[in-house]
Amino acid sequence: MSATVSAALAKALEGFIIREAKLADEGQYEAWEALWADDAVYWVPLRDGDDPTQQVSHLYDNRRRLATRIRQLMTGYRYSQLPISGMRRLISNYEFFTEADGRYRVEANFFLPEYSIQSIHDFRIWSGRYVYTLSAKGDDFQIHTKKVLLVNGTEPVPTMAFLI
Repeated sequence: MSATVSAALAKALEGFIIREAKLADEGQYEAWEALWADDAVYWVPLRDGDDPTQQVSHLYDNRRRLATRIRQLMTGYRYSQLPISGMRRLISNYEFFTEADGRYRVEANFFLPEYSIQSIHDFRIWSGRYVYTLSAKGDDFQIHTKKVLLVNGTEPVPTMAFLI
């Protein structure tokens, strides 16, 4: 059973999500990685309701795999991201809940334009819904899960060499 959160807590959670998006957009990968808990799961299923142990996913990274992905992006040799794509996330329609275990669930819609010169000035639009599980960590929060539900999740995607 979930309960909604106070206005002050909702504002703090929204601020955290906005900061997480900005760090990813600006390629501040070490700071972005520091937001994740040790039990982190970063998941991009094909469709909502999928079971990652039974169906294929675009991404299903645990904390160790996420760290590897960050190291690859930071080498400067991730050729699908040379130069790094220009992008800016727009996040809206937030919903905030307190879970029975004391963690918070935050859901929000996103719109992410990505510009890359890799394939003759390619401009892509990514959109969908984020579903986070967060917990308090000192005066801040940490991410336990981030599920990205793409609007076109069942379609082939050209690359996800960046953080969506």
